[in-house]
Amino acid sequence: MKIKMKLVLVAITLFIGIHVFAQSGGIKGTVKTSDGVAAAYVNIGLKGTAYGTVANNKGEYELKSIPPGNYSLLTSFVGLETKEVALEVKANETTQVPEIILKENAQTFQEVVVSSNTNKYNRNTPSQTLRLNTPLLEVPQNIQVVTADALRDQQVISMSDGAIRNVSGAVRMEHWGDLYTNISSRGSQIQAFRNGFNVVASFWGPLTEDMSFVDHIEFVKGPAGFMLSNGDPSGLYNVVTKKPTGQTKGEASLTMGSFDLYRGSLDLDGKISRNGRLLYRLNVAAQNKKSFRANEYNNRYAIAPVISYQLDEKTKLTLEYNYQHANMSDVGSYYVYSPTGFATLPVDFTTLPAGLPATNINDHSVYAIIDHKFNDNWKLTGQLSRFYYYQNGSSMWPNAVFPDGKMIRSVGIWEPQSDMTMGQLLVNGDVKTGAVRHRILGGVDMANKAYMADWGQSHALDTVGGEFDPAKPNLGLPNNGYPQFDYSTPLEQRAQAVGGLIDQRYASGYLQD
Repeated sequence: MKIKMKLVLVAITLFIGIHVFAQSGGIKGTVKTSDGVAAAYVNIGLKGTAYGTVANNKGEYELKSIPPGNYSLLTSFVGLETKEVALEVKANETTQVPEIILKENAQTFQEVVVSSNTNKYNRNTPSQTLRLNTPLLEVPQNIQVVTADALRDQQVISMSDGAIRNVSGAVRMEHWGDLYTNISSRGSQIQAFRNGFNVVASFWGPLTEDMSFVDHIEFVKGPAGFMLSNGDPSGLYNVVTKKPTGQTKGEASLTMGSFDLYRGSLDLDGKISRNGRLLYRLNVAAQNKKSFRANEYNNRYAIAPVISYQLDEKTKLTLEYNYQHANMSDVGSYYVYSPTGFATLPVDFTTLPAGLPATNINDHSVYAIIDHKFNDNWKLTGQLSRFYYYQNGSSMWPNAVFPDGKMIRSVGIWEPQSDMTMGQLLVNGDVKTGAVRHRILGGVDMANKAYMADWGQSHALDTVGGEFDPAKPNLGLPNNGYPQFDYSTPLEQRAQAVGGLIDQRYASGYLQD
């Protein structure tokens, strides 16, 4: 009798379980983020119940064996908003939930941004002049950025003053001191850019930038140097100047250092109009600087005003002017020659006489930039620039070095001039084809560059029998006097006579996805 009762109870239990199972339903759907990407591994659950699951890597989820009734479906994930969807489960049916779109949780993202800024020397996005509208982490090219904070904290005052210590694989050729930067990487000299323009007219140039008007420097390595059309397979560096920020602020600095370094700079940033449509930025700097070697100096001043005007909510015009003036000692004095090998002369040894005329440089650059946003995904940028550089000075080299170390010093004229006009038109786009995101960059570059230089005149400071003696250096008036170069003939004719003319004209296009 007991056995029969147990069998009856088991049968009843099985019947009830089968009946309940037969009366259950299911829930099915997908979850995506606001940018259309599948929200993988999002938590899915029915509020107030133990029913739940996790979305797969495609954002798909499914709940089975759910008793009929009305429920609230909850979705949750770190960094995404929690969303609640009301639904009804019917017996023997699978309820298809409409696609759930989860937006980023603003509060969570704010906390992430604060945390990421613990390293202030990192920059996550390239400048507009590098043309890439893409976070650096998503760029397939090798790009390193020397930030404004790094330049400030390391007290870098010019491009040749240690900026590349922050860049792997880059070396600076110590050619003519602080006159030219000349950075090499991967076996050759990389191209020098300023605000997206290739400012190289010859191997000799451009004038190394004063850091007073520089915001940061972007280094693009390897074949990616062709990314900006007229680049180089070894790479490029792009000096990005300071622009108005819309914040009213100012900064003044005074620097004093060894060897009579005295430097002052001023950075003003603010609004011209009350509505904030017309903005300005002004940077000025001046310095006096001597050297650990006698008679060497590098005195400079720079001024860089910028004005930007918001024509409408989608269009902005920026006008910028950079001017640098350098008054320097002879650029060849940095070299020391000796027949007795390396490190045989004192560290502060020099062959530079005190009265040799200075080298003067004037470097001008003007920019006009217009930006227009068609919408959130497409942007058009047009840029025009004019660069003018003129130098009047000399370079000192030995005509002869004798076995006893005595030499005949020679001074050659060094008078280069470069004139460059360049234009750019580029478009940035962000589109999708299915699940694939395309960041499109295309444009054209045009340039007209003319360079001329006279290095054909020279003058020996010393004579045979009156050689310069490194053991007893006389840095006063040389026995053959100082040079008197002939400037009566136009520079272009003198440059043509010595092979110092370089002309470059090009129009190029590029397109990348």
